[in-house]
Amino acid sequence: MRTTSKEKTYFIPTYYTLFFSYFHFIQRIMFFLILFCIIFSITASYAAHPKNPKKILVIHSYSSNDTWTINTGKAIKDTLKENSPSTLLKFEYMDSKNYTDPSYLSSLALMYANKYAWIRPDGIIVTDNNALCFIRTYGSEIFPDVPIIACGINNAHPPSINSNIRSIIAEQADHLGTIQQAIQMRPYLRTIHIVGDESSTCTSLVKEIKTIASKLPPHITLNFTPHMTLKELKSFASSRKKHEIIYLLPHFKTKDNTFYPQGTIERELAKTSSVPIIVSWSFQLKTGVVGGKVLSAYNLGRQAAFTLIRLLAGQPVIPLQLDANIHKSIYDYRRLVTYNINPDTLPVEATFINRPESFFALHYKAIIPATVIITTLSLILFLTYNNLQKQIILRQNKERIIVLDQEVIETQKVIVSTLGEVIEARSQETGGHVQRVAKISRFLGERIGMQKKDLDLLEAASPMHDVGKIGIPESILHKPGKLTVEEFEVIKTHTSIGKDILEGSNKDLLQIACEIAYQHHERWDGNGYPNGLRENDISIFARITMLADVYDALSSERCYKDAWPQEQVFQYIASERAKAFDPHLVDIFTQYEEDIRRIRDQYLNINEIPLIKL
Repeated sequence: MRTTSKEKTYFIPTYYTLFFSYFHFIQRIMFFLILFCIIFSITASYAAHPKNPKKILVIHSYSSNDTWTINTGKAIKDTLKENSPSTLLKFEYMDSKNYTDPSYLSSLALMYANKYAWIRPDGIIVTDNNALCFIRTYGSEIFPDVPIIACGINNAHPPSINSNIRSIIAEQADHLGTIQQAIQMRPYLRTIHIVGDESSTCTSLVKEIKTIASKLPPHITLNFTPHMTLKELKSFASSRKKHEIIYLLPHFKTKDNTFYPQGTIERELAKTSSVPIIVSWSFQLKTGVVGGKVLSAYNLGRQAAFTLIRLLAGQPVIPLQLDANIHKSIYDYRRLVTYNINPDTLPVEATFINRPESFFALHYKAIIPATVIITTLSLILFLTYNNLQKQIILRQNKERIIVLDQEVIETQKVIVSTLGEVIEARSQETGGHVQRVAKISRFLGERIGMQKKDLDLLEAASPMHDVGKIGIPESILHKPGKLTVEEFEVIKTHTSIGKDILEGSNKDLLQIACEIAYQHHERWDGNGYPNGLRENDISIFARITMLADVYDALSSERCYKDAWPQEQVFQYIASERAKAFDPHLVDIFTQYEEDIRRIRDQYLNINEIPLIKL
């Protein structure tokens, strides 16, 4: 049935109307979905970042550069960041080791009262005895009704019921554990000298030690030494006998009222002591003392932060906390060796600082690629030798033997060139460095009249000058900027490593490569390394390679320096005439500056070294 034009004009608008109705309906649904997502995001963000986050104040007894204080504060910060990231944290440092006058403390209290009058903290953590004593004296006036957690407290007692101090975390050193371990590692021990200052902390520690005296073997005597000056302390420590040991308490102030920074007394006594020095606090480690069952400031701070989090969440807390897990047996391995103490006499859970790593652990990043390279080279040499033997059996004529011998030489040169490129790549040297050194070395050899055979050997062997860098750790090899003295001493060993890799062969090429690798850092004036050779005692091959190497290295950009301008490089080489470099070679070098510059430009950024035909 046909449709009239009139019917068509009727149905077309109807289809469009339905389409746009559905379209507007979908638009409205999308609008409400987007609105819902926006509201949900705002609500979630608000929930994740509350409008009124908790404000926590930490009052440290000591200064901000005190190691114990730093570790305690870091633990509090880390713990709150992990478990209550919205918390606003504020630190105050009383510096009570330097300032103990009552007028100072009262002025400090007045300052805190003014400072926190309108910004009241929701909770407070105080660290060490001096801050706790300060809070007990002034806390009820400055911070009324603010809950307080105290940590690192010596001679701790539970807080009073009416106090706003809700929990005290005791700093209970494991004196008995430290002394028992000392007896275990020194079976002939008879006398333990307890050395400390006259601070309130040390006085409390002495009382603690006296309470454990009855638990020690009857042949052990505890000697509580009098207060001494630093000079007297050093004299005392240096005159101890083999059957004695020193138990050093935290020591800051000497008999002459001189205050010493944290760790100073430990370092000074460790330098002169004839017997081991044991300790029970982690901040005393790494000063030359032997170690002990030490108390960790970080663990104390972490425990204090967790306690405050529970308290602010409305959970009950323990008024007085004594946690045995905060002690760890830590010893300085080097000091144990110094005093001939067998580490096996210590508990199995003991850990050691300054323990030397095995050679493989230190150099595995270099050993593994070096092993691969050496294995590959050995395989190539083996296959080459095997091929030579087969060819000798098949062809017994002189001509074939000469050809095969030439193949061996060429193979050696390929190996040398390839290894030079590998070392170049590992050292992240400028592309084509070894090739430029080879070409410039040959040019200088030609100008001083070397024979063709020697020139070929020089050009082929010079790329191996830095083969010893295989054994240098990448952390030093790729370090940007200036090396430390210790790091430079490590770098200097690459000459001996190169010699060890290349020596032992009766092939001219490898013998020359060995000379270059071992001597290319010797100086004309005898101030080089590794052997301080001078003048003509240095191989001519090494002298030439050194000059070419220095020229290209200074002209190239490295990870630790920018490229020098050519004029500056030539001026430097001229200035080192008869110092670092052979004066005759410098004269030749200066005479042919432009030719040498052209050689470098010709082989700039070329990474492959073509085979040298002999």
